[in-house]
Formats: sequence, structure tokens, C-alpha cells
Amino acid sequence: MATPTGATAASPGISTEAAAITVAAAAFGYLVTVHRERIQRAFAAFAGRRKIRRLVADADAAAADDTFLVSALHVHPVKSLRSVSVMSTSVGPLGLDGDRCLMVVKASPSSAYSDPNKPTHRFVTQRQVASLATIKTSLPTTFDDGSDKTIIRLSVELDGSKKSIHVDVSESLLTKCPMRYRAGLWDDTVEVVDVGDEAAQFVRNVIAQDSDRTARQLYGDVRVVSFIPGVTHRELDARYLPPAAFTWTGGVPRTTLNDGFPVSVACEASLEELNRRLAERGKDPIPMSRFRPNIVIKGTKPFEEDTWKSILIRDGKGGKGTVLHIVKGCPRCKRSCTDQMTGERSAEPLETMATFRALGTSKEDVYFAQNAVPHGDGGVVSVGDDVIVLERGEPVWVPFWGKDTVQAE
Repeated sequence: MATPTGATAASPGISTEAAAITVAAAAFGYLVTVHRERIQRAFAAFAGRRKIRRLVADADAAAADDTFLVSALHVHPVKSLRSVSVMSTSVGPLGLDGDRCLMVVKASPSSAYSDPNKPTHRFVTQRQVASLATIKTSLPTTFDDGSDKTIIRLSVELDGSKKSIHVDVSESLLTKCPMRYRAGLWDDTVEVVDVGDEAAQFVRNVIAQDSDRTARQLYGDVRVVSFIPGVTHRELDARYLPPAAFTWTGGVPRTTLNDGFPVSVACEASLEELNRRLAERGKDPIPMSRFRPNIVIKGTKPFEEDTWKSILIRDGKGGKGTVLHIVKGCPRCKRSCTDQMTGERSAEPLETMATFRALGTSKEDVYFAQNAVPHGDGGVVSVGDDVIVLERGEPVWVPFWGKDTVQAE
């Protein structure tokens, strides 16, 4: 008998239900093959998060030997501009609230605009323009008049007088603004939005008085851009993440406009050891601001943080707390030689660090502080909170030069 038009003849001996199961199994197999890596990460994340829960549950026992204190917190609203010290802050998947959401960029050659795979702009930091360190920033402030307008303040002392502007960084404005660029940030290309001519001109005026002629010539046409909430997607380098750092579905965590990872952690004892060695060489001590960390911890041994793998930060009341995964050391460049008040450059601390912190492939590979990734949804961190080391392991260093470079800005 002929098969009616529009019907499908089943293979001899195979029911319609069996055929459907076969098709579903084939589809499932295809999905598993395509998403194998993510599925594997999801299973690993499940096991890793269970491990973290156990470690946190046993934190009281670990606290007897490995408890330190948060001594300072720093937020950097604009990448490479001056930081803001706070007593308490929220730490979410992207890092400290308001940290490195804006940055300075320079236009790429015009040919980049015609190639959708190339950045139209490139990030600019104190590495190229030391005078950026002289620009003060404020934390984002949202008006309570129902407008939901959010601004940050930029200020500087220029030509003997104080100058300042307010930059509108309201989410509604950023998501609707059509002036968007593809900004190159190390090996990543991220979508950002221009925050206006006034902000650009303000920074240009500072660069115009930089003591470095090359900086004045090459970076006199910069723009200021912002991370776009819900639009800018920048994944972390999964090679350095422990299983527990991935999302429940195996997704790779994201970050904003920092150099590579959401949080940087430094310890006072390590700075004290560096300053001791500087003194032995007849050099002046340097402040922690040279390394631009987010979280500063006291009570450790010098460079003890090199071996940390996960830490718990919580108040003395023993609350839930915030877990950070310590993923790798922070390579250092000449930005660490820039005075964060004056913008003046010197040879230290890199020369002294090369004598005992050259831990990479050459004497230029010097390290100070550690990169970290918040666990889960994060939490609130305050000065004076306890810091409990949950896990220790071998330090991770990556080369200073090349694709693997992830410096601390």
C-alpha cells in the first residue's frame, strides 16, 4: 500500500516511538559532542563548589592558624586614574562594585574601522602616560530624586588651580548611546561606549602637560569610554581558573576593564620586605598605592600569599563571608615605578624586585600581589574583616611578555 502524502514510512520492524527515541539520542549525542567542554566544566564546578562549602564549614578550625585582617580596600572607577579608598564594598562576580568600569583609549588606524574583527581603539594606561595618576576620581553617585542619574567626578590640580567635571555614567544613557567602539584590551576586544567630549578634553588637558614629550605627541587625542552593563562581555582566561570558579552551568566568569582578573590582593608584610630591601640599597620606601591593589591584608609573612589558593573574608561575627579564588601572581611593569600622587617615574621598585622577585622566564618577570576571582555571587567586604586561608598550593607565574601576559594595572 502506498504511503499517504506528507507521511514518513517507518523502517521495517521499528516503531514510531523507537524512531523518535533514536532521533533524540542522536540529537543528545550531538549536543554532548559540541558542548563537551562546557559539560565537563559544569560537573567539575559542582564538585569544586561542594569542596569550597566544606572548607568554609571548617573555617573556624582553619582560623586558628591562618587568620589575618583586611587593612585597606581600594576601588579604581577609571582604569589607571587615581583610586578611591573605602571602608566597605560589595564584591560581585565582576569584582569590587564600581571598579575599573571606565578607561582611556586611543583610536587605532582608520583601517580597523572597516574590519569588524579588529579593535577601533586601544586602551591607554600609566604605562604610556604617567600623568594619568594625577587625576582623582570619585565613586559612582546615583541621585535619589527618582531620575536614577549616576555620575562620577574627575578632578585634578592643573596650572595651579583645581579643575573638575562630572561624567554621566547612568546605565540608561550608556546602553542607548550610539557612540560605541571595539576597544583592544591586551588580547581581548570589548565593546565600550564613549562618555562624551567633556571627559575626553579633560583628560587631554592633563596629558598636554605630561613631562614625557612622546606621551604628549602620541596620546593627545584620547577618549574616555565605559563598560556597558549587559552588553560588554569579557571572559576570564579559563586556563587559570579552579573548577569551583566556573558557573553552575560550566560558564566562564566575566570581568570589566581590568587587566585580566576581577580582584587583586596584596599583603602589607610583602611591601615591608620590599621596602627593607630598598633601604639596604639606599633607596626610599614606596607606598602600597604603587601596586594599585583592591584588597590589602595584614598579619601575614612576607609573600605568603604566593601559595594561597582560596581565602574566606568575613566579619568577626562568623557570617557567611566572601570567598576569593587566588589564581596567579601579578607581573609588574614600569607603572609600579610611577608615583601615584605626582605621576613622576623612577627606576624603583623594579630594579630591586629583579633581585628577588624575578620568578618568571627572565629578570623582567617580577611579581607582586595576586590576582583573584570571586566565588559565586561574592558578598560584602569591610576593613577589619577576618581573612582565613582555606587552601594552599603551588604558586602560578606566567611570562611577562607575549600573549600570556596578565599584568596588574
